[in-house]
Amino acid sequence: MSEVLTGKGPQPPSVYWIRRGLVALIAVVVIGLLIWAFTPKNQPTTATPAATTPAPSATVPSSSGSPSDPPSGTPSASPSPSSTAPTACEPIGVQLTLAGFKSVKSDGKQTFSVTAENNTALPCVMEINKATFLLRVASGSDLIWSSGHCDKWLPELKKQTLKAGASVEFKVPWGLYRSADGCEQAKSKLGAGTYSATALYRESSSDRFVFTITK
Repeated sequence: MSEVLTGKGPQPPSVYWIRRGLVALIAVVVIGLLIWAFTPKNQPTTATPAATTPAPSATVPSSSGSPSDPPSGTPSASPSPSSTAPTACEPIGVQLTLAGFKSVKSDGKQTFSVTAENNTALPCVMEINKATFLLRVASGSDLIWSSGHCDKWLPELKKQTLKAGASVEFKVPWGLYRSADGCEQAKSKLGAGTYSATALYRESSSDRFVFTITK
């Protein structure tokens, strides 16, 4: 055995090295067999189960609700706001234009033409009556005639909606007489001279027209 480990003997050194390798291999095999022999057999292997995610449960609507009711938590659709109805035309948004005959004979008649235009960006309701419209004729500070003295002298203009930029025109005839409350008119006509007519809508929006009466 000493010759195998030391390599001394009649054989070449390579032979002894091969023998040493075989001895070492045998020793490793023997040690492995001993370990295998003393290792317990048939031990149960414990496997760690994989974590499972529970499936979401389905929400079943209550039978007490009506079929048309939306599910709980779902916002119901709000009704769309209704369009706002046009309101009465404000004086600041109305442009009045007053016209008529520049010259009228004393035995004739004057016919005034009034145009009311909606100068706003929204529609509005135009109504001509004693409370909203006034037309008067004066000579200096002397009030000659007024539509406020008689409802019959106003045009029959019912409520109508004016779109933005739209206008309405109406006529107001005058027989060249003085007037008073209660639809009274003087029998004698006016004399020659210069007169001015003023139209007012809600006492704010106004226009003035000057004309003459000749013999």
